[in-house]
Amino acid sequence: MTVYLLLGLGSAALTWVITPLVSNAARRLGLVDAPGGRKVHVRPVPRLGGVAVVGATLVAMILVRLWGPRDFGPAIWPGLWALGAAVSLVFAVGLTDDIRGASPSTKLVVEFAAAVVVMTSGLLIERVTLFGTSLDLGWLAWPLTAAWIVGLTNAFNLIDGLDGLAAGTAALAGATCAAILLARGHVGEALLITALAGAAAGFLAFNFPPASIFLGDSGSLVIGFLLATTAVSGWQKGATALATGVPLLMFALPIADVITTIARRGLDRPAAGWPSPTVMLQRLVQPDRLHIHHRLLGYGWSPRRALLICYGVTTVLSLLALATAQTP
Repeated sequence: MTVYLLLGLGSAALTWVITPLVSNAARRLGLVDAPGGRKVHVRPVPRLGGVAVVGATLVAMILVRLWGPRDFGPAIWPGLWALGAAVSLVFAVGLTDDIRGASPSTKLVVEFAAAVVVMTSGLLIERVTLFGTSLDLGWLAWPLTAAWIVGLTNAFNLIDGLDGLAAGTAALAGATCAAILLARGHVGEALLITALAGAAAGFLAFNFPPASIFLGDSGSLVIGFLLATTAVSGWQKGATALATGVPLLMFALPIADVITTIARRGLDRPAAGWPSPTVMLQRLVQPDRLHIHHRLLGYGWSPRRALLICYGVTTVLSLLALATAQTP
């Protein structure tokens, strides 16, 4: 357990070092997010924070690989190669969007491609356990797993509209996920999520309201993708499957936001009738100020108060997930 604590703290420390460097570079390159429209901030803010978070996570994992305890031998690393290749795709399209923009359809295609990479490596939601009864999904495992991965990836992207929300939620939910992974014997994934949670927590020093740098898509998409995929390992792999409610509790806030967003944008039928599929897709990706965090701000609460409320909800639900998870 000490190794995981040191890994999380080391990853946070790396983020403290890397983030100012990335922030200065983004300002020099003009890669800043201008205020206006639906945005909460009132001054230009660098948007390449994901480079710092992903970079710190990667460096921390390399250090563990090189100088970690002997218990973390070669056997735990091969299973992470497919995940690393998939994350590289997601990071690349997110960084492209942060630098020069990428269409929603392009991002979705890359996300599904990354999901296919990890699914072909054997990472599938093959059964769903409700009230102690497990249901084998058969061929439905493929579309359900893809929907889970791509959905949660974009859910973290959607909640990244309030300073500190995506990073803080990642730190809290990630720590919970890492604990479950460790208890169920998934050492490699537990190490990875511990490093990610530490990096996200360290990033909050710069991203807490008022933020001096944003995660950007390169950060929020990678965080969502990693949490979605590693959660499947803790959820499905082992002598017994976790109850389906456990991962739903851990990620309840981003899941609730993406569900209400889809319902709001997709099911609002105009007077002229149902739109074409192309128009429907455009409506689904059209930004607005009706997300959960925007509604909290609309009640007159400050960004910090709204953020702390979201943290409190995530903490309570994460503890409930730990309490209900049946681990060895």
